[in-house]
Formats: sequence, C-alpha cells, structure tokens
Amino acid sequence: MAEIKMSINFSEIKVNIGDSIQLQDPSSNSDERIFVKLIGYRDGKSIIVTMPRLNGELIRVVNGQLFIVRLFSVQTVYAFNVTVLESKASPYPYIHLSYPKKVESVVVRNAQRVNVGLIVSVQNGDPDKNSEDSVSAKLTDISTGGAKLSTNEPIGDVGDDISMSAKLAVGGVEQYLQILATIRRAETEKNDDKNTYSYGLEFRFVEEKDRLVLHGFVYEQLSKG
Repeated sequence: MAEIKMSINFSEIKVNIGDSIQLQDPSSNSDERIFVKLIGYRDGKSIIVTMPRLNGELIRVVNGQLFIVRLFSVQTVYAFNVTVLESKASPYPYIHLSYPKKVESVVVRNAQRVNVGLIVSVQNGDPDKNSEDSVSAKLTDISTGGAKLSTNEPIGDVGDDISMSAKLAVGGVEQYLQILATIRRAETEKNDDKNTYSYGLEFRFVEEKDRLVLHGFVYEQLSKG
C-alpha cells in the first residue's frame, strides 16, 4: 500500500483548543495511549495540554520525560516526539510539552479499507424498528469513514440510522466505541434456508475520542499491511 508521508511544521496542523491528543510513553512496557486535551500552544515555545489521567487518577510526569504525540485530523495522522518542560498543579493540572521541530504527516484516505472480522452489536435508531436486544453482527471491512456489516438478522433499510458498539485494540489496548452510522447500502443473500444481510455503513461521530480511536485502529492495520 502506498502511503503519502511528509514532514511538516506543527503550525501547519489545523488544531483547535480542546482537541483530543494521544500520548504514549515509549519507556514504559505498555503500548497504552492516553488521551489529553489541547489547552494552547505558542510557536517555537511549547504545547500546553491537560495532565494525563488513567482510570480517573492523575498520572505523575517529570521534567524531561519523553512522549510520543499523535493527532488525527480528518484523514491525516500526525506524530512527533516531545519532552515534558514543566508540570503545574495550579490553578488546574496541566503540562508544558516541548515544541516539535518537525511533525510526520501520513494521509489515511477514507477509501482505504482494511479487512477485519470484528464482532459488534447493533441497534436501529428508529423505535419502530428497534428490538429490545441488540443484534450481533460482523464487520468484514472498515475505513475511517465507514464499514461493511454482515448479519443473520435484518437491522434496517437504506437511510436508517443505527448505533453500533465495538471493541477495538489500539496500541495493544482495548478501546470500547459507541458509533453512530447511516445505512447507505443494503443487500440480502439467500443461502439454503437462511438469509444473510449485508450493509454498507457511513459513520457519524458524536464523541471526538471515538473518531480518534477509529483513526488509530485503521492506521495501525494499514501499517501492518
């Protein structure tokens, strides 16, 4: 697979205050990635983010500690190394990270799909079509913009909105997602006495964290290919 990679300056990234950022400590034995929020930055000086937390508890950081930072913007993954310049507890916990000299940019196109075999649970957003129990289904391929879903039970019609619960492993850590999607294609295939239903989905994200996790998952799978 051909990837579009380039080296850019941090100022070229269109980031907004409050955007979610992934931090990974390369010195730890874990591939766990922690989400923090961007508070602000000053060109050439520092990037200010909220203090990282794990299970609701603040994580201790020290000056000089190295982190790998990842940002996801629409179809692009940005990655760069930083060190902790200073941490503050007042008036609220936050840290200054070193300003990166260069940022690696990798384009992940919506059309780039990866084959998967993920078991998910699905519910239709229409109360008249929604059963009390979620329908078990299988994602056969996925991209940052949508997925192909296969199930033994009908879940809806073209244009219906559905809710999908999924568990994805990103950086070796399992992440639980609740994704809203719209059915854009629906097909029925009859095999013997059983029907198999296939759906093409377009994702609609409410939570920024869910979008970031999905981007991270797809990028990891594409990198493995």
